[in-house]
Amino acid sequence: MNNKIFATCALLCAASAHAQVTISDPPADHNFGRIPLRANYAAQYFSLTNSGATSVTLGQASIDGQIATCAALGCPTPAAMDFVIDAGSDGCSGKTLQAGQSCSTLIGFVPSTPGSRVANFVVPIVGASSLTRALAGVGVANPIDCVLDWAERSYPQLLSAPTATFAYPPFYARCYQGGALCIGADVLATLAPASVYLYQGGVMNRYEYLSKLAATAYCE
Repeated sequence: MNNKIFATCALLCAASAHAQVTISDPPADHNFGRIPLRANYAAQYFSLTNSGATSVTLGQASIDGQIATCAALGCPTPAAMDFVIDAGSDGCSGKTLQAGQSCSTLIGFVPSTPGSRVANFVVPIVGASSLTRALAGVGVANPIDCVLDWAERSYPQLLSAPTATFAYPPFYARCYQGGALCIGADVLATLAPASVYLYQGGVMNRYEYLSKLAATAYCE
C-alpha cells in the first residue's frame, strides 16, 4: 500500500511541477512573420514563469524539429536549424525558479529557405515532462516573393489559393489553383539574369527577367 501511495504522489508531484511553469510571454499564437532569407534581426524573448508555491528546476532549453505537419503543397516545413537560441541570452537553461520567479530565453528566426518554417521550443523540467511551445515563421526570397505578392494583387482571379513560396532547386516557386499553375524563378543562377517561369498543364515556359518584373512591382 505504501508503494502505491508513493507512486501516486510522485505522479501528482510531477504533474504539478509541469502545470505550475508556463510560458507567460509571448502569446501562444506568436509568429516571427515574413523574414528575408538569412536575415538575423528577427528575435523574441520567451519568458517562463513559476506560478506555483514550490521551486522548479529547468533543464537545457533546445529547438526540436520533430513536429508533425502536412505533406501537401504549401505546408510548413519542420526546420529546427532556422530557429536559434542565443547562448548569451539564455536565462532559463539550468535555472531553478523559486515561487513567482521568471526567466527569459532569446530565440532568433533566421530562415535558410523560403516558405513556412516550424519547430518546437522545448524546456525540460526536472521531475516532470518538458514544456513545449510551437515556433513559426516564413522565409521570404526577395525579389521573387515581392513580385508574386504584386502579381496576386494584380490578378486575384487567376492567382487564387496561393501556397507558400518554396524551394525546388534550382527554382523558387509558388503555386496556385491547387497546383495547376506555378510561378517560379531560377534565383540561384549565377551566370545569367534570373528569369521567371510559368508552369501550367505540365509545361514550363520562360516569361520574363526577374529584374524587369521586380522594377514593375517596385521591389527593392
